[in-house]
Amino acid sequence: MHEIIDALSDAIPSLSPQMQRAAGVILDNPGAVAVDSMRTMAARADVSPPTMLRLAQRLGYGSYEAFRDVFKKSVARGRYGDRADGLRRAADKGGIPGLVEATVASANVGMNRFHDPLFVRDVERAADTIIGAQRAFVVASGASFGQAVSFHYVCRMALPDLALASGLGIRPVDQIAAVSAGDVVIAVSTAPYAASTLDAAEYAQRRGATIVAVTDRRTSPLAMIAGASVIVGTGSPHYFPSMVSLNATLEILSAVIMVKRGDAAVAAITEYEEELRRNGYYREEGI
Repeated sequence: MHEIIDALSDAIPSLSPQMQRAAGVILDNPGAVAVDSMRTMAARADVSPPTMLRLAQRLGYGSYEAFRDVFKKSVARGRYGDRADGLRRAADKGGIPGLVEATVASANVGMNRFHDPLFVRDVERAADTIIGAQRAFVVASGASFGQAVSFHYVCRMALPDLALASGLGIRPVDQIAAVSAGDVVIAVSTAPYAASTLDAAEYAQRRGATIVAVTDRRTSPLAMIAGASVIVGTGSPHYFPSMVSLNATLEILSAVIMVKRGDAAVAAITEYEEELRRNGYYREEGI
């Protein structure tokens, strides 16, 4: 991917104004090329989709998909160095203010997906699947694990039996060894996909459990085996996939689970909080 970045940087002075905008959007956020469509990238650059195609052809690619595949492969192989190089180049071009602006813009793109009726449908379907399970487990690894821990901590207030495969010295697959039909495994992973999370999800599916995937593509390895999937945007100028939309998605999912459980969830949350206060978990502030 760094070869394309270099070629684009060198070519910018000789490009038309429209192609310069198209090239700029790629240079500012190379990771987005792998996950967003040509039409989406064109809209971000305020150019027509054919402009993106012409830019790809200018760089020697027969189609935009061939151009995009280079970025997909880089993301799939977890080449953080390529992303870090793109981040550095973006900062060289626009300074720290430009880097902050690009990061915020990327986060907004991911968050805007929440307005899509399909996203709402997917979240509701995932919540219904989780609530209807005999047992529900949360599985995640790497950077996604922190988000999963937060989701588990909050969601178990409304769904007390929700379990977290912590992975503390034990593989996630070992911690769901007894999973079976009627159970649900909530598997959280975005590209590059954590092998331990995929192993656990595939094991659970073979055991007859239903997978609820929180992932970044409908064609991701998790989504392909899931009974319900919620798709999040992770594009960012950062060298690591953005966790902003993932965290917000899990927050939304926990809220929908609570609402759908109704009185039972309210009672469970009330009891949980009262127990914490009885045991001095919180310090009361104020005069």
